[in-house]
Amino acid sequence: MRGKIKELETRNKVKLQRRLLSNSYLLELNKELCNGCGICVDVCPKEAIELTSAEVDKYTLIKKPKINIASKTCIFCGECAALCPLKAVVMKINGGETSVVEKNETFPLLIKGIEVSKEKVIDYDSNFFADSLNKSDHTELSKCNPECELICQYECPTEAIKVSVQKSDSGQIENIVDVLIDESKCIYCKRCELACPFDAIKVQKPFKGRLEVDTSTCPKNCDVCQVICPSGAIKRVDGKLVVSPDFCVFCSACEKVCPDKVITVKRDEVFCSDIETGAWLTALKKLVLFDSFRKNALVRASKRRFNIVDKRVKD
Repeated sequence: MRGKIKELETRNKVKLQRRLLSNSYLLELNKELCNGCGICVDVCPKEAIELTSAEVDKYTLIKKPKINIASKTCIFCGECAALCPLKAVVMKINGGETSVVEKNETFPLLIKGIEVSKEKVIDYDSNFFADSLNKSDHTELSKCNPECELICQYECPTEAIKVSVQKSDSGQIENIVDVLIDESKCIYCKRCELACPFDAIKVQKPFKGRLEVDTSTCPKNCDVCQVICPSGAIKRVDGKLVVSPDFCVFCSACEKVCPDKVITVKRDEVFCSDIETGAWLTALKKLVLFDSFRKNALVRASKRRFNIVDKRVKD
């Protein structure tokens, strides 16, 4: 029946589909990618998403937390897909990946990205000197050096980076031809950027925040946070818990599963386009600390007043 939600579930995915006269909507949950961070649960305006707690036994993660989307109450707004830090929830409209709130501009676009340093090189035909009709151009990696031993590829926790190389007859890497990035897998954790010895990669995180762990009370045999962390921001090295806040994507899954509650994740800011709607402000209040929300609201209000005054002066 047209307009009725159709639910399909496989071992790895859950799909909700709705077909209308003019549009087709698909909301897809990748159960393998989802770590039950609960951001989607927090922001869902219809409370259509439920979080099932993790199962932990003797400081070992037996079953990770999971989310369940109620097809009867889901309105396909796509807020969950717009904010999922691991891209475990994806929404498509007529086959194109976007959400209703982003399409209707009731939600901002998150400012996030990853870029490899490249430069434009112009090649001239050897028969003509600086003849604009006989030249071509291409881009080359401006900073990549094979001495890095392809560390960005090996450090990436989601296998989003693939480095294409040129090797000698003996198998030695002579040149890095290209660095291919699959942004559908990238979670913008900055591991590649911070590992690169030649400063060849820049990453923009969508969230800014803090990761705090009281390692003094953390049991030595506990590995729950390490298992649930998607970016390796928390790891055990030689029996010691090593916390690397620079790698944190601020999903807060570690805080939720920690059996002794010694982890705190705080989101201070969401980098996004300048949109102020009721839907977005409601979601933002749930995403960041109240003090951070209040501070951002004051900054936005000051910016609006400045723009109004500036417009009047120009008029």
